[in-house]
Amino acid sequence: MPLTPPLPGAFHLAADEIHSWCASLDVPPEASARFHATLSPDERNRSARFRFERDRQRFVVARGVLRDLLGRYLQTEPGQIGFVYNRFGKPDLAPEFGNRLKFNLSHSAGLALVAIATAANVGVDLEYVRVQSDYADIARHFFSAAEVDYLTAVPSHLYAEAFFSCWTKKEAYLKACGEGLAIALNSFSVPATNDPAHTPADLCIDSNDIVPARRWSLYTIRPAPGYAGALAIEGSSWRLRQWQWQMSQG
Repeated sequence: MPLTPPLPGAFHLAADEIHSWCASLDVPPEASARFHATLSPDERNRSARFRFERDRQRFVVARGVLRDLLGRYLQTEPGQIGFVYNRFGKPDLAPEFGNRLKFNLSHSAGLALVAIATAANVGVDLEYVRVQSDYADIARHFFSAAEVDYLTAVPSHLYAEAFFSCWTKKEAYLKACGEGLAIALNSFSVPATNDPAHTPADLCIDSNDIVPARRWSLYTIRPAPGYAGALAIEGSSWRLRQWQWQMSQG
């Protein structure tokens, strides 16, 4: 699905919609400075821990873009948005915003991906696809037996793409759950398809014998060449709309 520039109604989120936003993290220094001014003291401290300046700047821009987007949906100044974090580190809006939006952020190399929904848990993962030799070993350690079997049958020149398609779906699901690696990556399987489509793949998770199985929708997202992405959201019958964030907006 092609990414489109924001239209006048882009910041209106219908109850059955999920919006995903892709943003470049390499911006002019003056833009990075403006983003830095909107961050909380905690976010600024986190940015200062990066060893390399490029990584620090990309973190600042990713958090700044997230604040910019949320501010537009909430009609609030980006610097006034507060976050709270669960014990696994997943952020949510501070209580004064009344649980109006659910969101998630992922960034890799020079891009960020932001997912925004109304009332359902949502997670997103973005990875820059690097060709390296140890993906099969990683899969054997962290993927389910069904996923390993599927990847074993994939031609070698397509292996990296298939690996990241699986990895991003699993990470997006874990981020949507908000429990981090408390859920073992090899304890569930994601659909093998890596074709972007309006119709998502379904994932049904049985957590235990008491809690009913929960159904999740998984979307493949390809924001740019060389990147793999996925979005997971609880429930079904969602409409995904994909947007390209632009510097000219702010």
